[in-house]
Amino acid sequence: MEKEKISIVIPAYNVEKYIEHCLESVIHQTYKNLQIILVDDGATDKTSEICDRYAKIDNRIEVIHKPNGGLADARNKGLERVNGEYIAFLDSDDYIYPTFYEELYDLLKKYEADIAECDFLRIDIDNKEKSEQLISEENAKRKIEEEVTNNIEALKLLYGIKLEPYVKKVVVWNKLYKREIYEKIRFPLGKLHEDEYTTYKALFNANKIISTNRVLHGYMQTKNSIMRQEIKQKRIDDTLDAYVQVVEFFKKQNLPELEMKARRRSLENCIELVGKIIQGNGTNAKMQVEEISNVYKKNGKQYIECLKNSEIDENENKIVQFLIKTYEKIEDGKVLDEKTWTHLQNMI
Repeated sequence: MEKEKISIVIPAYNVEKYIEHCLESVIHQTYKNLQIILVDDGATDKTSEICDRYAKIDNRIEVIHKPNGGLADARNKGLERVNGEYIAFLDSDDYIYPTFYEELYDLLKKYEADIAECDFLRIDIDNKEKSEQLISEENAKRKIEEEVTNNIEALKLLYGIKLEPYVKKVVVWNKLYKREIYEKIRFPLGKLHEDEYTTYKALFNANKIISTNRVLHGYMQTKNSIMRQEIKQKRIDDTLDAYVQVVEFFKKQNLPELEMKARRRSLENCIELVGKIIQGNGTNAKMQVEEISNVYKKNGKQYIECLKNSEIDENENKIVQFLIKTYEKIEDGKVLDEKTWTHLQNMI
C-alpha cells in the first residue's frame, strides 16, 4: 500500500551554484511519493534552466515561473499548488538526509502527531559534498531521543529561556506538517524573518508535535546568507514587528503566560540586535542602537506590567531580573551595549 503524498515547496532565486545539490538530495529520498514544487522566483541566473531540466528528469517535479516577489511570495505560490496530505518546505541551497521524509512521516504516524521536526546541522558550503557523511557522523555521537508535546508546550519551548530550542522550533524547513496546519496560514509578503511571523501559528494549530534530536537536515552556511550579512534597517524593522504580532496573538488568545514569554523574548531580541549592530559597526550603528533602546524602554514597561499576572520559575526569573535591571538603566538615559549582549548570551 503506497504511503500518502508529501508536497515539498522549494523557492529558488539565483542559486545556480547550489540547487542541484539540493534537488539531488530530494529526488533520491527513500520516501518516494512526493510532489516537488520548484518556485522559480524570477531568477536572473541559470536557476530557471536547472529547474526545468530537473522537471524533465523526474515527473514528480513541477516548476512555477514567476516574477521576483521574495521568499514569502514564492512559498505562498507553492502552497497554492500542493495536493499532498502532508507539506514540507525546503530552501534551495540546503540539503536533506536520504531518510528525511521517511523518518518524519513515520514519527507522525507512530505518535499520531500533526507536526514532526528534527535537528539540523550547520554545514559550510565548501563542505556540501560531504553533507551526508557529516550528518551521519553527528548522529553516531548522539543518543537519539523523541519528545512529544501539545501545542502550548511546544510554544513554551519556542519562547523559552534557551536559545537552541528556539532556533529548532522557529524554522519551517526541518519539519513535516499535516496539510491542514497551513490551510489558513500564509507567509507575510515583503518581510524578512518569515518563519517568526508564521511558525507560532502553525504550532498553535497542532494538537500534537513530535520532535527528534536526530539530524536529518543540512543548513548550508553561505557568504550571501541573510543571517550573515551586516545588520540592515529592514532586518531590524521586521524582527521587531514580528514580535509585536506574536504578543498580540497570544493576548487575543487569552494566553497570559505565553504573552509574557513572548514579551520577554522580544526584549532579548532587542539586546541581540544591538550586540550584532555594534559588532557590524555599520554607518548607522549609533542611530540604530538608540532606536532599539527606545523600543526596549517602551516594551520593557509593558513587560513588567505583564509579569504581575504570570507565574515564573526560578531559572526564568534570573533572566527576568536581568531584563528589569536593563530596563531601569535605559529609563535612566543609558542605551543597550555589547556588554549587555554578552551577559545575556552567557545566561541563555
